[in-house]
Amino acid sequence: MALSPTPPAVRGAQSPLMVQMRGVISQVQRFGDQPGLRRAMPAIVILSVTVLALAGWLLMREPARTTLYPGLPEAEKARVIETLTGSGIAAVVDRQTGEIQVPGGDYHRARMLLAAQGLPQGMPDGNAMLNDLPMGTSKSVETARLRQAQELDLARSITEISAVSAARVHLALPERSAFLRDSQPPRASVFLQIAPGRVMDGAQVEAVVNLVSSSVPGMARQDVTVVDQMGRLLSRGADDPGALLNDRQLQHRVQIETLYRNRIEQLLTPIAGPGNLAVQVTIDMDFTRQEIREEQVDPDRTALLSEQQQLDESADPAARGIPGAVSNTPPQTPELAAEAPPTDAAPKAETMRTRSSGSTRNFEVSRKIETTVPATARIARVSAAVVVRAQPQPVPEDPEAPPPPLLPEALKADIERLTRSAIGFDQARGDAVTVTAQPFLDSVVPEAPGWTSQPWVADLARQIFLLAALAVVALGVVRPILNRVLLPTPAAGGPGTLTAEEAAVEVGEGESLDDVRARLKARQGALTKNMLDAARSHEEQILVIRKLVEEDSGRIATTFRQMIASELDTVN
Repeated sequence: MALSPTPPAVRGAQSPLMVQMRGVISQVQRFGDQPGLRRAMPAIVILSVTVLALAGWLLMREPARTTLYPGLPEAEKARVIETLTGSGIAAVVDRQTGEIQVPGGDYHRARMLLAAQGLPQGMPDGNAMLNDLPMGTSKSVETARLRQAQELDLARSITEISAVSAARVHLALPERSAFLRDSQPPRASVFLQIAPGRVMDGAQVEAVVNLVSSSVPGMARQDVTVVDQMGRLLSRGADDPGALLNDRQLQHRVQIETLYRNRIEQLLTPIAGPGNLAVQVTIDMDFTRQEIREEQVDPDRTALLSEQQQLDESADPAARGIPGAVSNTPPQTPELAAEAPPTDAAPKAETMRTRSSGSTRNFEVSRKIETTVPATARIARVSAAVVVRAQPQPVPEDPEAPPPPLLPEALKADIERLTRSAIGFDQARGDAVTVTAQPFLDSVVPEAPGWTSQPWVADLARQIFLLAALAVVALGVVRPILNRVLLPTPAAGGPGTLTAEEAAVEVGEGESLDDVRARLKARQGALTKNMLDAARSHEEQILVIRKLVEEDSGRIATTFRQMIASELDTVN
């Protein structure tokens, strides 16, 4: 059926945009009429629905949330939520714990915003917990609340230390017992969150231990344990006094070595320049405790302490009275003196019988007692090593000449003298000072990692995976659809019907009707073969053959002959 040409008036009325739209619609219709597309349409619909459902779930699901500041009081929670909500962060209150939670991706941003606003102002205190204690609470619950309030107060006090960002205190308070044998001492454990870039020294740890032990009655210092966020034990138990003594001795030795090293660096840095000097000092210290007691006696120096003299005498008195029997026995001297009549005659001298005298003197010999306790930490030996950066030396003109020294002898001697003065050099003690010059490395070149740890390996693996996924999709889904779209297909009249472009034959100059028919038959034969090749299913091939039989039975015979030509040659 010949199509009537479009009137010029109608063609002029149609705009190019309308023509393009109609062409696009017709192409879409032809694309939708493809059998391959129709067969793949259920899989495409299922895949599209799956992708849309996954995308909707990813967009609508609730993001993972993180607790911002656990244990905040209610007033602080209200201010925190107000600040975060005003800044565009979806902060919510957990229904079970009552803590403020924010999305995981906004955690650090929320902390920075709150820090800029000065929030939170402080940790929860024990008074707020005690105020919420209801009436009629059992004794066990009240004891637990009191212990928890005490823990919060201790943690709040420990957090005031500049090096501590957060703290948590756990108290183990045993129940009181009337029997001393069954009583247990209280114990405490302290968990410290050290601020980034800060270190807790020994004095600060001791302060925390003393603070906790002094706040709980009956708690000893050795019953307090302090741990940081890295799991390191900061407090040392007092079970081994020798270990504590060794730690103190080592700390004292390190302090002395640091003092000597700073002295040397302060003296030599103006000479060598900043960064051109490396100093190390090693000190051998003797921590032996000695006590010397000495007693000295000087025999040449004496002192009289006491003197005692004694004199004993005995004598016979003269004879007196009337001679007789009675008078032969001399009476006692007092009686004779009482009975004797007064007389003017001089008495006779008494007769001395015995006489003895004695003298005793006590002297003290000079004695000196002296007790000497030497210093506990005595420096036994000092060793100092100084390395100076060697300056680049000019290339000598004579290659056989010995290279110049890296450090001039005069400068080396001055550095050595200054170092000896800084450490108090004592040759009798065995001190040693070593000064040398070596070239310094400006940067340390790390060892090159293996190729498996290179970042490009991960990127390449990711790209290969994406390409493989795209290849699977392209070969499994897109290629069948494109094959059905790009291959020639029959028109809407059915399989085997030629379109107007396929049936059109250009007539050249000087060609006869027989020549045109011959060209048309050759072209129709090629089109028939192409249509048979394009028909994939058995039903499509039967439809093409039926249409050809209706149009031209001679062509069908030729076609069958071409199809069985190879088999005929095999049989012959």
